[in-house]
Amino acid sequence: MTISLPMKLRDPIQVYQQILEGEIPTKVALQPIVSLENLTIIGYEALARWPDFSPDVIVSLANTYQEVELLESLIVRAVDEIRNHIPGLLFINVHPSIVNPDLWSVFRHRNVILEVTEVQTVNFKGVLRLREMGFPLALDDLGTGHATFDTLLKLCPEYLKLDKVLTQSMHIKARNSLLESMVGHARRLGAKVIAEGIETKEQLQAAVESGCHFGQGYLLGKPMVFQTNSAKTG
Repeated sequence: MTISLPMKLRDPIQVYQQILEGEIPTKVALQPIVSLENLTIIGYEALARWPDFSPDVIVSLANTYQEVELLESLIVRAVDEIRNHIPGLLFINVHPSIVNPDLWSVFRHRNVILEVTEVQTVNFKGVLRLREMGFPLALDDLGTGHATFDTLLKLCPEYLKLDKVLTQSMHIKARNSLLESMVGHARRLGAKVIAEGIETKEQLQAAVESGCHFGQGYLLGKPMVFQTNSAKTG
């Protein structure tokens, strides 16, 4: 009989190795992205999911062991298996090191937007390769301090994703001013703004009034693990 240990007793390195070896499957959760003009779903963000540990822990281990490409190949395979079942746009996170841009070529011309988060130095050579392949880009986590203005200027993304730190700020006047400024900047560049972390009606209203194009957050839809038989679990 197999005994499942509580999360705090599981060894994250052992779990990580089991993921790479295929003993633990890579699953994909989808979180809706909603038009703030009419509250219809225009697409989803694909989020890798594994048992016991958060994606941040698993990705951090892949980075430590210099196995990001191997982990991303599992994610690409998992998303590719379900892509044709998902309507609309699909946003997928790419590690900023962009070890192997060609790994993502399977999603060319399939309404996929690749998200770059500046948790560490961005490989701009890799970004240019993704551009050459025809991918629209999104800069994630704007407002956290990770996504700097230098990266914003160099990347010229089609989508700006405003982090929940900004969306959920209690400094209402300053928050609304920043939201409007980011929307104005995006409009001048022909980009779209996605307000992340919308969890209350007040936050939704602020995003709408500031002119944000799209929204994402628990109020609009939680991430749900996708099953090809249409059964979904959280």
